[in-house]
Amino acid sequence: MAVWLQFIACAGIILLSGTYLSKYGDIIAEKTGLGRTWIGVILMASVTSLPELVTGISSVALFDLPDIAVGNILGACMLNLLM
Repeated sequence: MAVWLQFIACAGIILLSGTYLSKYGDIIAEKTGLGRTWIGVILMASVTSLPELVTGISSVALFDLPDIAVGNILGACMLNLLM
């Protein structure tokens, strides 16, 4: 039961964070005049790629496992580009 509660809590945090990211992305687009498309491309793409970046850096720097970094680049990063 505790695992499901943790999952629901994490899903809620992700949903709340995504909502705020979109809201503040619109505000930044209005204030800078860059437009929603550019902010979406720059801000949203950067934020959604951060987990892969952290995985790649930590697998090499902390654990000396370059195979995980390469697998992450060829797997998750390419899937994000495809989408």
